[in-house]
Amino acid sequence: MELKDYADIFKKQEKVFWTIVFLSLLVAIIWQKGQRAEYQATLLLNIGRSGVENTQDYTYDSFYRLQADERFADTVVRWFGSPRVVEDIYTAVSLDLHNEGLRDLKNAFEAKRLSSQMIEVTYTDASDKTLKKIAEVAVTTLNHYTDSLNQENKKASWFIVIGSDPVIRDARVSFFPAVAVGLVFGIFVGFWVALLRNYFCNEK
Repeated sequence: MELKDYADIFKKQEKVFWTIVFLSLLVAIIWQKGQRAEYQATLLLNIGRSGVENTQDYTYDSFYRLQADERFADTVVRWFGSPRVVEDIYTAVSLDLHNEGLRDLKNAFEAKRLSSQMIEVTYTDASDKTLKKIAEVAVTTLNHYTDSLNQENKKASWFIVIGSDPVIRDARVSFFPAVAVGLVFGIFVGFWVALLRNYFCNEK
């Protein structure tokens, strides 16, 4: 089939094609406007020490201390995947967890270690104020668990979790990307519907 044949088909089925494109755009706009409010926060955590340990031994330029910080940072990342820790954080912020299953609690936070002492935590909620409270409570809760690991040893230079203010952004799909996807989808579907409709009309 030559290009002019496609052009003839498009002229015959022009109304069908543009109707499908228009409906696709309309659905995309309605969906974009109807999205529920959702915000995403990124919290940066650093692993520090509560004090300095005085020692006469050579510390290999603090190599072992950095290695220990890295291992503890991995522990903090694992805590964010623990339902027990997540529930403690959410309960302190007075969030309702009755409808949350274990899988939901495990996936509430996305934590990853960026370096030996730096952790990035991403999480979402419908309220930006709640996201700020979660950041504050998370640091307090993590330090509580951190202190519980030092009850027997009572080390002066034990780990401490230091948090910063979270970066909060709107997590909803913006208008132009939604319209662009709707337009591409409408053109694709409209093209094939026009071809099929023309084919069955000719068969009749």
